[in-house]
Amino acid sequence: MQWEPKIASSWMLKSIVKVRGLTTQSEYWKDSIQKNQFNTNAMYKELRGSYTNQTWRKILFQNYARPRACFTLWLAILNRLPTKDRLRKINIQTDGICSFCDQTESIEHLFFLCRFTSHVWVQIMEWIGYNRRCKSWEEEKQWLSIETAKKGWRRCLLRLAIAEVTYQLWQLRNEKKFGQSQVTRDIIMKIKHTIGIRACSKRALKNHVSMDTMAIS
Repeated sequence: MQWEPKIASSWMLKSIVKVRGLTTQSEYWKDSIQKNQFNTNAMYKELRGSYTNQTWRKILFQNYARPRACFTLWLAILNRLPTKDRLRKINIQTDGICSFCDQTESIEHLFFLCRFTSHVWVQIMEWIGYNRRCKSWEEEKQWLSIETAKKGWRRCLLRLAIAEVTYQLWQLRNEKKFGQSQVTRDIIMKIKHTIGIRACSKRALKNHVSMDTMAIS
């Protein structure tokens, strides 16, 4: 009889025990015991099952942004950020209004359709060499998935930029929501400064960004 975790055990321990059960029941595990050979990669693929690769994975692949920024971008892509419309769906009372304008706050609105955040994104895009106006979140995500899959230093910079823009706009939104900040005019320079610092620390980008003039070449 196999040991089972107690009800009060942590979720991590319960997950480990669950995976143990799946492992010992798999055909690959049984074959490995018989042949006395084991391959971790093959076992992982069997446990993982068949999943199609997400088209947006290239946005996060080799992204030079800060880990916290990449994590926030990942949550945004999955529509898991606690925007006010999502909070209402789980019966948490909010005013439902965007922190930057008078429209309803949703992931669709917050990052590209809001007049404030769309202005920030357009300014950053022009700075890194893209003449593009904001569309819907899904359209922008699709475009970013295609564009960031291409080679070249500018695509590396684009991946970095979208993560930092998403993160810093989300942080500013939270600060304004909880009354910690009323200043929005310096956000573009703050984002540029962060992108510049991150870019200058990477071999692929450091020759294309000047911290002195904040220019992209």
